[in-house]
Amino acid sequence: MGTSSSYRGPKSGLVPSWLDEPDGDSSDGQPSDGTNDGDQDGGDDQNSVPQASPITPTPTFQAVRSNYTRFANSQDKRALGRAMKGYVASAGGSRRAARRMGSSSQTAAGVAGFANAFAAGGPAEALAKFNLTEYAGKPAIEVLGALADSLCPDGGTIDEAIARDAMLEALAVFAEHDLGDFELLSPEQLGDFLIEVITQSIVTKVVNDIGYGSLHGSASDSDYRAAQEVLTDYTKGAVQDGIGSNFQPDKALTNREIQVKIEEVYVDAFGLLEVILEDMATSNNGEFGLK
Repeated sequence: MGTSSSYRGPKSGLVPSWLDEPDGDSSDGQPSDGTNDGDQDGGDDQNSVPQASPITPTPTFQAVRSNYTRFANSQDKRALGRAMKGYVASAGGSRRAARRMGSSSQTAAGVAGFANAFAAGGPAEALAKFNLTEYAGKPAIEVLGALADSLCPDGGTIDEAIARDAMLEALAVFAEHDLGDFELLSPEQLGDFLIEVITQSIVTKVVNDIGYGSLHGSASDSDYRAAQEVLTDYTKGAVQDGIGSNFQPDKALTNREIQVKIEEVYVDAFGLLEVILEDMATSNNGEFGLK
């Protein structure tokens, strides 16, 4: 994880206002108050009154928090499965969960564009595309740090802070290895960096949304660190699958194609986490999952 200090939860430390609130997304074309503009001229007709439809209860974030804390206390992966299943369901499904990634998705698309330019045209083209030509011949970790500053500068909203935190966490992981000069990197290493960035963004978002301030109980800081490391392992496996399904090595892509594919990686990752951890939540030993 690259985090050796005491566990303090997500660095942004704030919980979005939409938690535990009904989802106000009206992308289905219906106004948020439940009325239908197309029925205005038939308002006096009793037959035009819409009938109530059965509503499937959506898990609350309180239940998600409780299951995550239970997992931190016991390391019972079935509790993690219930927490993540509830998290994705509370967000409105994997596609809506991915849509909430916002700045993280844009940052990941930037990293993917950098990696794609490197694979398709070489180090010089990647540096030129992101106005980093002065970093030619520099250590790889220094170039990646400059890329992080370019894609997600310090400051901004919670959403932007999560994206920057993910980049810094990924840099911390890669700083533990001697990558050598940037020009000596392989496309596979940049692909691994992209996977790390997306993984860290999902984990940071999940922990931030659950709300570190609510994660108090018998679990210790070390328990929560261990829980986050396990969540990171499962998330990385899901992201690797998503990357493998959406990207082909050495194929030059437009910025729009990259953005669309990155969005699908997030959708696939949340969907896979939900399915795998749901199976794990219902298993007898809680050991089913990605390795």
